Amino acid sequence: MRTLPPRLLLVISAAFAGLSVITLVLLSAAGIVEPVPAIQIAVSLVILATAVVIVTSVRRTDGKALRIDARTKRQDAVLIRTEQTLAQVAATLDGLTGRLEEAGRHQARVLLSALGEDRMELTAQADRLAQLTSAVTRIDTTVRQSSADLDDVRKLRHDHEQLTGLTGTAVQAVRDIGERLDTLGGTVRDGQAELAKSVRQNYAQLEALIDIRALLQPRAPLPRLRGWAASPDVLRLLIERIALDRTEIIVECGSGSSSVWLGYALQRFGGGRVVALEHDERFAEASRDLVIAHGLRDVVEIRHAPLAPWATGTPGETIPWYDTSAVEDLTDIGLVFVDGPPGATAPLVRYPAVPVLLPRCAADAWIVLDDTSRPAEREVADRWLREYPELSGTAHPAEKGAMVLKRSLA
Repeated sequence: MRTLPPRLLLVISAAFAGLSVITLVLLSAAGIVEPVPAIQIAVSLVILATAVVIVTSVRRTDGKALRIDARTKRQDAVLIRTEQTLAQVAATLDGLTGRLEEAGRHQARVLLSALGEDRMELTAQADRLAQLTSAVTRIDTTVRQSSADLDDVRKLRHDHEQLTGLTGTAVQAVRDIGERLDTLGGTVRDGQAELAKSVRQNYAQLEALIDIRALLQPRAPLPRLRGWAASPDVLRLLIERIALDRTEIIVECGSGSSSVWLGYALQRFGGGRVVALEHDERFAEASRDLVIAHGLRDVVEIRHAPLAPWATGTPGETIPWYDTSAVEDLTDIGLVFVDGPPGATAPLVRYPAVPVLLPRCAADAWIVLDDTSRPAEREVADRWLREYPELSGTAHPAEKGAMVLKRSLA
């Protein structure tokens, strides 16, 4: 129960005592009450009023003390609960710290493994370049020696022809030897040129691989490039386009290590996603596992799209290509990388990529066709350029050849 403030109680008691004294004085003056009893009554009333004030103040003080005590107990309970919560948080943080330390050690092992693989791969490439350089030197020495020997044989032939005692059969034999040496010299020179070209190509691929690894810094080991996979120089071309255009949607015909590299590039240069089409279900699962291993599941999507007949428009003519339902939800595609289906599937098997995907591309989209060193891919690129005037193309000197096409809508 709420009590009145002490000051208010004092005022009320004083007023009551004063009013009582005044009343007694008036009654005594009127002769109704004797003066002595009136004084005694007035003193008693003052004492009573004072006692009421004191008792009320004590009760109020006791109530306040009780409230303070209850509040203190509540705060103690809150403190106990807070202490228990902090203990739980501390235990959670200890466990989290342990897990983070273990994850850090695991990540360090992965990075060290990746770096070790990179160093081994780069060392192997450097050893191969050294071997090729040594082979070129040996071949050059052989060519020079063969040239000198050829000159000697020609001189010998000339000398023998001048000898009157030399028979026609011997002269013909010397001529045959000279012709064979000429052929050998030509073969050696062709081999030297081919080997020098191979050395330059290996160096270019090694340089491109170092560039993209240093730029994107993959978090786990990656399968080897080249061969069936895209070459490092083509990947560097694609990554340059992503960096310049800040591409948001990429469609890749085919999947594998190139899907992971493109995912890293999108993470590095502002986001977006890669949609890779894969006709082989087992290879699609392997590509998904690779994407998960590199922590790119939110960037790269591998879609299983079995090959299905695609009508070219010519009666009775179809080309096997990815099931087109796999791309029906895509719009505003900024970059298309055509590296599938495999060329051995059918003639011009990569032709449908532009008829199917170009309507879903942005107005300034880029299309990169790989493997244009093969006649079928060159025919595909030529046909695209003839049939789609908004496309302009430039050949790129990649290891397996590439055609870079730019869409420009007026």
